[in-house]
Amino acid sequence: MANAASKVAPLHIQLVTDFAPQLDDTPQNAATKLMLDIEKALDGQLSLAFVPASRLREWKQLHTSPDVCLYRKVKNAAREENAIFNQYPIMAFPANRLITLNKPHLPKQMSLADAIGKYRLKVGFTSGRSYGEEIDNYLSVNSGSFIALAGTTSAARLSRMLFEKKIDAIIEFTAVFFSRHNKDPRINDAQYIEIKNASNTLFGYIACSKSPQGKQAIKLFDNVLQQENIQRQVISAHINIFDSAEERRLISALKRAYQVPVKE
Repeated sequence: MANAASKVAPLHIQLVTDFAPQLDDTPQNAATKLMLDIEKALDGQLSLAFVPASRLREWKQLHTSPDVCLYRKVKNAAREENAIFNQYPIMAFPANRLITLNKPHLPKQMSLADAIGKYRLKVGFTSGRSYGEEIDNYLSVNSGSFIALAGTTSAARLSRMLFEKKIDAIIEFTAVFFSRHNKDPRINDAQYIEIKNASNTLFGYIACSKSPQGKQAIKLFDNVLQQENIQRQVISAHINIFDSAEERRLISALKRAYQVPVKE
C-alpha cells in the first residue's frame, strides 16, 4: 500500500507538432522516435500525446496551454522569449539549401540577396519555421520579396509549386526534399545551392510552455538527455539519413554540444 500511495502520477504533456509522425527514416521521424525513447526512459514520470498543428499555431499553443511542448525546434532570441528551451539538442540538421529545378546555369553558391536580385528567382519558404539566425534575419527584413506559405502542408505545397514551375526555388534541407520526393524522377534535375552565410549546422531542441508544467518537463527531458545511452541513441538516429560528409559534421557537432565523450 505504501508503494501505491507514494507513486507519483505522470506529467501529461501535449507534444504539438506540424508533422504527422510515421515510422520511416526521415529526419522528422528520427526526432519522433527519439521523443518516444525519451518518454520510455522516463519510466512513467511523463506521458506524451502527439497533437497536430500548423507551425504558426503550435507556437500559439505554448501561450494558451500550460502543458504544451514542441520538438525539433531551432533556438533564437525571439523564440526564447516565448518558450523554455532545454539544454541538450535532440537533433542536428545540415545547412538549408536553395533547391531549384532545371537551372544548371546557376552557381553552386549564392546569397539570398543575389537569388532574388541578380537572378530574379521566385523563392518560397514556410512561415513560422526557423532556418537559422542568418536566413531568418534576412527573410524577416525582406519577406515581401519571397513567397511564404503557412500550415501543416506548406512544405508539400511549396514542393508542388516548384515542380509546377510556379516558383523557381525553395529553402529546404536536401535530405528532407530527397526523402519526400525520392520516387519522383523530376528530382534528377534538382540543384542544391549553398546559401552564403547560412549556418553549417542547426540544432533542434525541445521547447515548452512557460509554466510550472513546462519547467518540470524541461527538467525531466534534460535529465534523460544527460544519460550516455540516450546520447548514443541521438547520435545513432543521425546515421544513414544525411550524406556521409554531412553525417560526420552533424555527429561531431552533437558530441561537442553534449560536452562529454560519447561512444558510437
